Amino acid sequence: MADSVERRRVGVRPDPDLVEYLLVVVPDLGSLTSLTQALADLVDARTIRILDLVCVTRGGSDGRLTVVEFEDVESLAGLETIEGDVGGLLSDHDIETASLGLEPDSSAILLLVEDSWAERLSAAATRAGGRVVGGERIAPSRIRAALEGAYAEPRTRGRPEDDGG
Repeated sequence: MADSVERRRVGVRPDPDLVEYLLVVVPDLGSLTSLTQALADLVDARTIRILDLVCVTRGGSDGRLTVVEFEDVESLAGLETIEGDVGGLLSDHDIETASLGLEPDSSAILLLVEDSWAERLSAAATRAGGRVVGGERIAPSRIRAALEGAYAEPRTRGRPEDDGG
């Protein structure tokens, strides 16, 4: 990733209320090639800003976690030209904790990103005396179940007649 001072948004610090980590699991580090363009597109569109990025791999025989800097992963060479302030924010403990769900014989890219798409929402919340305080990814199985239920029959949630009134 381009890490030169002239490529950074001068004076723009990440909004701490909008920073999250993402762990994208793939079979092996070579499989990360397909992520390069998607990440570049998200950065170019200012949907996210990448703050830190490492690759991790979990061995099959010993289950040992190996951390590899993205610059050392050939399949991510395309990321070296996109804008970002990458590095130094994820501690060893952060990486180990985020990688707990990584199965043996698999690899992942661990990203620390600022959700730039939510900057206006965060600024509006601040002006109103509030702030964005959190969010959480919901398990896909729960989403599928909710969607199946929502589309199976008409819903009347929130209407007075729901209360029997």
